[in-house]
Amino acid sequence: MKATIVLNGNIDETLVLNTNHIIAVDGGAKLLKKRNILPNIVIGDLDSIDNETIDFLKKQSVKIIEYPKEKDETDCELAIKYALENGFKEIEIINFQGERIDMIFALYGLLKKFDANIYLNSEKLESAILKENNTLEKEVKIGEIWSFIPLCNSTFMIEGFKYPFNGNMGIENPIGVSNETTAEKIKIHVEKGEVIYFRWKKKPL
Repeated sequence: MKATIVLNGNIDETLVLNTNHIIAVDGGAKLLKKRNILPNIVIGDLDSIDNETIDFLKKQSVKIIEYPKEKDETDCELAIKYALENGFKEIEIINFQGERIDMIFALYGLLKKFDANIYLNSEKLESAILKENNTLEKEVKIGEIWSFIPLCNSTFMIEGFKYPFNGNMGIENPIGVSNETTAEKIKIHVEKGEVIYFRWKKKPL
C-alpha cells in the first residue's frame, strides 16, 4: 500500500494523487483544501495552518494529530513514522520544494534514516536514495536528465545513459551530474555506499 505525504512547500502545480492514503503535514493541509482534496489525516505542530482550515477539517471529520512545537522530530519525520507504523510499504513525499534548502537537506537525512521505499516526487522531479546492495530498474523516456550524487565514497553502476559509469565516486567529485537517458529502460546498482538520484521528468530551467 502507498501513502502520500503532502508537505507545506510553495510549489504551484497540478496534484494528481494516485495513492491509498493522504497524510497532510501541517500547512500541507491548506494546499489540499485549495485543491478540494481531503487528507485522511493531518500531522504536525500546526504552526503553519490557519484556524479556518483546522475548523474545516474538523467539520469533515478528518483526523488531526497535534504535536508540541518543541520536539525532537520534524513534522515530516512524524508523518513517515505514522505511515510505517500503519503498514504502508511505499511512501511518496510531495510539495517539498521551497526556499528552505535546509529543510531539503533534512528530508534526505530522513530518506537515509529509514530502511523503506520513500521518495520525493513532483511533476518535474523524482528523487530518492539508493542504498548499498540495491538495484533500481525503471522505464523512462529517452532524453531525460538524471543526476547522481553519492552521500559518501560509493561504488555503483548505471546503464541506459549517455555517459555510462561503473566505479567509485565521492561527493567531492560530482561527475554524476546532468546525465541523459539513451534507452527506454535504465538500471542503477549500488554495490557500496549510498547514492542520491535526481530524475527530471520535465527538463529543469
